[in-house]
Amino acid sequence: MPHSLFDRIFTVLATLAVVAGATAGFWVLGTPGQQRLIMSDRQRLEDLNAIANTLYWKKQDQDDYVLPDALDPNDRREDPITQELYQYSKIDDSQYQLCADFATDSSTQRLTNTENRSWQHPEGPHCFDLDVSQAPPSLY
Repeated sequence: MPHSLFDRIFTVLATLAVVAGATAGFWVLGTPGQQRLIMSDRQRLEDLNAIANTLYWKKQDQDDYVLPDALDPNDRREDPITQELYQYSKIDDSQYQLCADFATDSSTQRLTNTENRSWQHPEGPHCFDLDVSQAPPSLY
């Protein structure tokens, strides 16, 4: 086999390997735009979890703590994209909801923690029902 033919075959195989690797990467991880949406949803979940933890620890520190009708301004957080406040609703003395508008459906994401389904959400508006007397579920 002449040396130049070997070089051509090697170049074609190397190019195919790179293209296959890039295609597999996009298939597993998604496009950069999809990853940005996933990261914004992850930030939303972290914000909701922080609000839930704040309410939980206030309950732990005060025996007579009652859920507020509206969040204290210091406890509020904004959506990282829309800059709108997350929605909080008091259901009763211990039950409440935290709501956000998600860009992705968490059940379709690869490489996520499949054990913890507490914070799974569909694409679009979604509310989580929480109890102030119980520690919020872990995100990870």
